[in-house]
Amino acid sequence: MKFMSLFKKELREMLTPQTLVVLVMIYFGMFMLGNIMGKQIDKIVEESSEIVLCDQDDTEFTKKMIEAMKKPATGGTNDVKLVSIESDDYPGELERLGEKNIVLIPKGFTEQVESGKTAEYTYISRMTSLSTLGNVSSGSENAKALINASVISTLYGKKLSEGKLTLEEISQLNKPVDLKEVTVVQDKSSDVGASTVAQMKTMENMFMPIIVFLLIMYSSQMVLNAVSTEKIDKTLETLLSAPVSRLSVLTSKMLAAGVVAALYAVVMMFGMQNVVSKMQTGGDTAAYKDAIEQLGLTLSGAQYILIGLQMFVSILIALSISLVLGVLAKDAKSGQSLLLPIQLLSMVPYMLSMFMDVKTLSPVIRYIIYAIPFTHTFMANENIMFGNTTLYWGGLAYQLALLAICMTFAIRVFTSDKIFTMTLGGGKKKSGGGFAALFGKKSAPDHSDE
Repeated sequence: MKFMSLFKKELREMLTPQTLVVLVMIYFGMFMLGNIMGKQIDKIVEESSEIVLCDQDDTEFTKKMIEAMKKPATGGTNDVKLVSIESDDYPGELERLGEKNIVLIPKGFTEQVESGKTAEYTYISRMTSLSTLGNVSSGSENAKALINASVISTLYGKKLSEGKLTLEEISQLNKPVDLKEVTVVQDKSSDVGASTVAQMKTMENMFMPIIVFLLIMYSSQMVLNAVSTEKIDKTLETLLSAPVSRLSVLTSKMLAAGVVAALYAVVMMFGMQNVVSKMQTGGDTAAYKDAIEQLGLTLSGAQYILIGLQMFVSILIALSISLVLGVLAKDAKSGQSLLLPIQLLSMVPYMLSMFMDVKTLSPVIRYIIYAIPFTHTFMANENIMFGNTTLYWGGLAYQLALLAICMTFAIRVFTSDKIFTMTLGGGKKKSGGGFAALFGKKSAPDHSDE
């Protein structure tokens, strides 16, 4: 009986209204994340049945092959769109045609097949993101499977009509075609597959969001715990009553946390660079590195500074929000739960940036994600690599504007006597102790509960 009473008491203290609100927010966030990723996967599956093809050989054999691609023997139908490529400038041709991927059947394809050789065709794809879902199903494997099946079907029917198959012809049916991949990034191209490039950049693409996520979490928790502990222990009142401006107290807390976070960022960046360099050794790594450099998917020192700048602004936003949340804490338990909204707001763009290209989402969802300030930091590395400078600078301007708003609110909190009376749930306060009072007439500190 005593155990149940203690259990109910602890449960009541932990399962507060703000805890329930946070749980609802987490569920809503995960629900939204699942829906977004599910729709993206459905979109990828739908696009995998659409093949954009340029038939430069234009023979009776390739025409039959294209018909076989439209209606494969395995069932179903595929949408095969025929286009014409006028030059070897693949970036320009993709831009002119407004296509992301094109299968190119070169001249002499039929001649190679009929002479018993392995014919080569080219898969040209534009790479716009390093996200997992953006490149794991780029279309080359589906195109390769369709072309293999269609060539085998057409070739087999042709050989049967002419008589018995020879051993050489049976061997040819095992591998009738060979794939050559060309990846396009902005106005550059290289003879390498998009999936290969994505694999080479996976470690860098994975570590950067992790660093941003950890820095936001660490700096937020550090400031929130410092402010909430000082308020609960009543040391904040002593500090603010000392002959020093409250703005100085606020600035010193933020700068100290920012400097510590910056040190962590520098250490993590150098550590990441060492890990990536050690893992990218052996095999054909040198050739892949040359391809990555040809595509311009490397960062200069100035570009690292730009990424660091956006990272630092995100940390300052998290710190300013954490300062206010720390003031709202009424005890150590509520202080920890107040950190969960920041965790949720950073987790959603963190997951999305790793698995999909945010730029390809529907406009409504995309702008909702863009409204989260941390999204632009998670995308900074990719935006700079792929030349999305408008999105980078627009995101930075939005972050700076939001930082100004958050800092203004934090300054209002610290320069107002409401810093001693503000709490989130629980505790009896006199009227006029809400957020609106921060922007109205200041009142004397209310110590009636002490």
